[in-house]
Amino acid sequence: MELQSYINDLFQAAQSGDAAKAQELIESHPQLANTENQDGLTPLGYAAHFGNAEVARVLLELGADVNAVSHSGISFIPSNTALHAAIAGERSLEVIKLLLAKGANPTILDSNGHTCLHSAAFHDDNLEMIRLLMEHGADINASADGGDTPLSLAVQQGHENVASLLREYGALR
Repeated sequence: MELQSYINDLFQAAQSGDAAKAQELIESHPQLANTENQDGLTPLGYAAHFGNAEVARVLLELGADVNAVSHSGISFIPSNTALHAAIAGERSLEVIKLLLAKGANPTILDSNGHTCLHSAAFHDDNLEMIRLLMEHGADINASADGGDTPLSLAVQQGHENVASLLREYGALR
């Protein structure tokens, strides 16, 4: 089987949550832990996006870089980290906690100039996600390209619960 076939199988395992298959593939081809698919996405980012904590755990244990920034070739998906992908996708707290525990840096910018806290401010469904990011060093007043802060994005989106929590943490604008 050629390498591209193994890459395709790994991304299928990451999407479907097949941790055993992901482990088998990485153990036989360690370089796959940090490879990108034809769209420039990483297996860890893919697993994180789909909320597959066991696959993410296997990838991290077998050498995936928790802070790797993808090189997305998909117009509506920014180049980002697995933590960004987790927040943009299923928003699994289990995955987000795992990534943060393994050293994910919430201040890395995606290709849209957003930190993970900016991405989280777009969603009004999980205040715990905001708390976790803050506990792990997110910059409450980070300014994205264009000047938006997490608070200004939450206000623009009409997410008053998020805006209120951000103010509690000291957001200024």
